[in-house]
Amino acid sequence: MATISSLMSQTSSYETFVSQLVEIESQKKYQLQVSLSDRKEERTALGAVSKAISAFESKIEELASPTNNALEPFTTTSSNESAVKINSASGLDRPAEYKIDVTRTASYDTKLSQVMTGADSDLAAFSDGEVTITVGDQTETISIATTKDDGSGGTIDMTNEEIMQAFADEVNSLFDGEVSASLFNTNDSEIQLSLRSLTTGYDNRIQISGATGALAEITDNVSSLTAESELNALFTVDGVTFERSENTVTDAIDGLSFTLLKETTEQESMTVERDITTAKGNITDFINSFNEVNETIRERTFINPDTGNKGPLQGMRSIRNLSLSLRQTALLAREGTVDGDLGKLSDIGITFENDGTMKIEDSDLLEEALNDRPDEVYALFSDETSPIQLMKAQAESYTEADGILAALEEGVDLSIDRLDKRIEKEEKYLSEYEEKQRLIFNQLDLLLEEGQAQFDQVVNSLYSYSY
Repeated sequence: MATISSLMSQTSSYETFVSQLVEIESQKKYQLQVSLSDRKEERTALGAVSKAISAFESKIEELASPTNNALEPFTTTSSNESAVKINSASGLDRPAEYKIDVTRTASYDTKLSQVMTGADSDLAAFSDGEVTITVGDQTETISIATTKDDGSGGTIDMTNEEIMQAFADEVNSLFDGEVSASLFNTNDSEIQLSLRSLTTGYDNRIQISGATGALAEITDNVSSLTAESELNALFTVDGVTFERSENTVTDAIDGLSFTLLKETTEQESMTVERDITTAKGNITDFINSFNEVNETIRERTFINPDTGNKGPLQGMRSIRNLSLSLRQTALLAREGTVDGDLGKLSDIGITFENDGTMKIEDSDLLEEALNDRPDEVYALFSDETSPIQLMKAQAESYTEADGILAALEEGVDLSIDRLDKRIEKEEKYLSEYEEKQRLIFNQLDLLLEEGQAQFDQVVNSLYSYSY
């Protein structure tokens, strides 16, 4: 026999009804979540635009820097790389060629003691010693004992090896980084002390004075591998003779750094030429950075009239307008220029596609400008009134601390915060709503059970009367 409660259960569990009611009531929450997703996508898109614009600004700063020579770089060539190595020509402002002869390179001062038998005690016979050593602007006085404790309260003479090793240890300790003192075993029984300056040149030679006792015996008889008068490098450039304490030379030719590696047997040359390939590559990097800004903005502000699809920043006019504003500024001429000057980007072969993409239209024209008129090309990128610097100023109005992007990001962040709070509030409401609906269905279930009981009682009564 069917019952009221069985009819209810055949239809569905009340939990299904509760879930369906909550789902219907959750539509507002879902709309808020969609809005939150949109705002977060906007925030991510603004970050991408900011990154692209900042990279564009950095590239302009790099090209406009007076120390980078990004638009006037040089390539260098040494006719004998094994004798003269060119390190940098970044300080030069024009091509040049220099003739160089290397008479000698700068040397480290190395002094060697006489060879002695290590196990003997010859040095101890000269008693304790003292010596003053000067290297560069450092002077130290070293004292060495020649006897040691014999273990029974007395003393015994130290061996030559012990005395010379003690002297070497003191030198290394006092002149750390300036002098290297080493004791070598020349064969099974003989030793030799080496004192070597760690900086080249006459001014850094090892000067020994005031030696007494055993140290006088060691130092008075030292020999030098290189005569002190020949410790400095000696070379000529274009007939002018130079003497330097180091082999890396930065002050002989203003703007040029080079290193002397060995003596030359004939006159060599150091050639500095304009590096058009690198300069052109730097301009290409600038173009790419601009195009990255243009493409980043286009991808995030597009709208498809057929499908209705649009980018996350399509509604932000200030972002949409930046690409156009930069292109319009790029077409301007530098103030004060006249016909024949390099005042516009088009004067060096740079133009735009219809979609706003910057490109090198005339590569030959650009190379000619870089080779023949590099100062004007540099002015086009560095002068305050140049189109490039005006573009940089426009870009900075977006990326500065209180700029346009900061204001937009702040607005989006506030919107995200509000939506988070509204969603949290809505979820709390839905949780309470679900419990309320479950309570209602529980009460309904109780009513059905009570009704069923009454129904069963009536049926039973009627059944009993029939008999």
